[in-house]
Amino acid sequence: MNNELLNILSQVKDADQRKLLDYLENKLSPEERHEVERLLIDSDFENDAAEGLEQVTEKHDLPVVISQLNKRLIKKLHGRRKKLLKKKPPELMIPVVTTIIILLLVLMFYILLREHL
Repeated sequence: MNNELLNILSQVKDADQRKLLDYLENKLSPEERHEVERLLIDSDFENDAAEGLEQVTEKHDLPVVISQLNKRLIKKLHGRRKKLLKKKPPELMIPVVTTIIILLLVLMFYILLREHL
């Protein structure tokens, strides 16, 4: 699985990630803050991520929190993928078995007809 897809802030370029972290840590000028807020308005996902990260009380821990979120997300997605790959759809078994039985019956009927002729 592509790790880029699993990164919680993958929609944002590296420079933009840094700018977002600086925004959350109140390290930006008012103009830069306005620019980041304008970008957040355009993206619901990034806006939700920023709102969630704003709830972190220790702002200097944000990179660690983001890293932990990414690790949890990767673990959860890999677990779901394994579960989906292991799971055989039961609704597929009935048509397959039915098709095999019908083919065997047709073959037997063909052999019986051929012997009688």
